[in-house]
Amino acid sequence: MITGILAEVGRHVSSRWFRSVLLPGLLLVLLAAAGRHLGHAHALDTGSLAVRLDALAGRWRSAPVRAAVDLAVLLLAAGLAGTVAGVLGRALERVWLYPGEWGAGRRRRRALRAAERRDGAVVEAYLPRRPTWMGDRVRLVEARIRAQYWFDAAAAWPRVWLLVAEEVRAPVVAARATFAEAVTLAGWGCLYLLTGLWWWPALIAGTCVALAGWRRSRAALEEFTTLIEAVLDLHHRALAEALGVPLGPSGITETEGRAVDDILRKGGD
Repeated sequence: MITGILAEVGRHVSSRWFRSVLLPGLLLVLLAAAGRHLGHAHALDTGSLAVRLDALAGRWRSAPVRAAVDLAVLLLAAGLAGTVAGVLGRALERVWLYPGEWGAGRRRRRALRAAERRDGAVVEAYLPRRPTWMGDRVRLVEARIRAQYWFDAAAAWPRVWLLVAEEVRAPVVAARATFAEAVTLAGWGCLYLLTGLWWWPALIAGTCVALAGWRRSRAALEEFTTLIEAVLDLHHRALAEALGVPLGPSGITETEGRAVDDILRKGGD
């Protein structure tokens, strides 16, 4: 009966939502319930868990209505867990991309020491100014575009987006979706860590999931920002022409770049 209901649910919900929200939510809720039953002292007592499952199965066979109600509660809890994981992921994203400059001093000093060891030139605008690597990676897009083309990347991006073809947009959209999925994975890790309050194996699982989400987020953000910079590199001429700023054969110069920037900012600072 339960298998049939799950199959019916699977046919009527979005497959993406089913895979990314409901199924992970079901796994989390089931592990949390199992951990609640076992506790820290008997965390790996599979025999006790088997007895508990046998008792539940017997109760469901004798009371199918109760089984349906329990299943509905289970699905509701799984969906709620998926929503909470998404919220936690977005909160982590805001922390990782925080635009403030507090806490960047240590990263800045480390970058300076690395440049000294390499005996390389230091570009002030490219030194760390954000508390996290991800925040600085986003900032570097603006810094590099400003240094190369003299206009504001954030102001230019929506206009360039309207100019490029769908096949140019597709990789950018895919990279952004991958980043969103990665930060949500980190959110799942936080929920597993919370389950660890009453079942210690969840602490191990939560740490692994959270670290995997963090690493995937870094990789996805690197790809996403690289693609944004590439689109601006390849289509800044089209932007200038669309804005009525003529370019010479040598490409965009400081004069044209500042003219583009002035148009984008509507003459403001």
